[in-house]
Amino acid sequence: MFNYPGNIHIHSCYSDGSGNFDQITIDAKSAGLSFVIISDHETLTGLPEEGVQNGVNVLVGVEINRSQNHYLALDLDQLIKSDEQNPQQVIDRVKKEGGLGFIAHPFEKGSRYIEKGKAYPWKYWPVFNFDGLELWNYTSHWRGRHPSLFKTLYYFFFNRKAAMDSPPREALQLWDCYNNNGHRITAIGSSDAHASLYKLGLFKVTVFTYRYIFKTINTYIVLKEELSENYHTARKQIIGALRCGCCFISFDSLYAGNNFYYYAKAGSNTVLMGEQVNFQEKLALFIKAPKTRSMLRLLRNGKIISEKEGKELKFYPEQAGVYRAEVYFCPRLGRPRPWIYSNPIYILPA
Repeated sequence: MFNYPGNIHIHSCYSDGSGNFDQITIDAKSAGLSFVIISDHETLTGLPEEGVQNGVNVLVGVEINRSQNHYLALDLDQLIKSDEQNPQQVIDRVKKEGGLGFIAHPFEKGSRYIEKGKAYPWKYWPVFNFDGLELWNYTSHWRGRHPSLFKTLYYFFFNRKAAMDSPPREALQLWDCYNNNGHRITAIGSSDAHASLYKLGLFKVTVFTYRYIFKTINTYIVLKEELSENYHTARKQIIGALRCGCCFISFDSLYAGNNFYYYAKAGSNTVLMGEQVNFQEKLALFIKAPKTRSMLRLLRNGKIISEKEGKELKFYPEQAGVYRAEVYFCPRLGRPRPWIYSNPIYILPA
């Protein structure tokens, strides 16, 4: 097995980001990323720039809708028309065109100390036939974690990690609800990077540079073979992994998730996250963390069924269900911090 880190949901100068593709990929390379997915607002202007730039695979998608119900659409060659009042129509159009779609920052909350309280949540429920959702969005989560000016300044200048306490509880519950009812929704982590420039008197300040934010919340794809050096093949591998849920989320500000693995063994068959396997005797689930100082959790249908401190956990399931893993980083001082969230392995009845 191989895993490769990437950053999803990036804005460039083609919409409201500050950087061009060259600048973005230079910073992505310095952060050790294998791929980036740029999704500017309601434009596919960047499509001709897809390819390998500065050693990084560049994919171009689009963020559809503006004031609410934002939808990330990938693997498209033509723009889908926005529909903020009925986003199910957007979902269906993306699906019809063979695209891959993710609900963006569904439970975003604003703060009056950041952009005058602006927020862009998903307001239209229920919806169906979408492929995934942003479980943890760095910029969005940051936006809603500052009830006071003091905390906003403290987090920004002194302790940015502290603001990222976990994915929104509502997003976790929604994800489990869909998966537990047979919809198979892929969860991704993203940055929503803009590298926005603000004027403070005579000075210009960049809030969350690309270089900084590419080391925060990333999505790692998991492959059974190495990522190809040929762009067109690599692109298919990346899109394929995201489409099937062969990926996991890591808050890399705590520690890089490169050596995380979650898989099932059924005889000689290895089953990756996002895949399914029929229940059978001696079927085993394995969680392997990148650090010894970790707390490992295995969940079935959204409920914790096994928990262990250390680097590895092995579990023999006794029934079918939706099994996913969580890893918490254990600092020398303080409580464990949410760190890695896998997509599920689906164990079907025998």
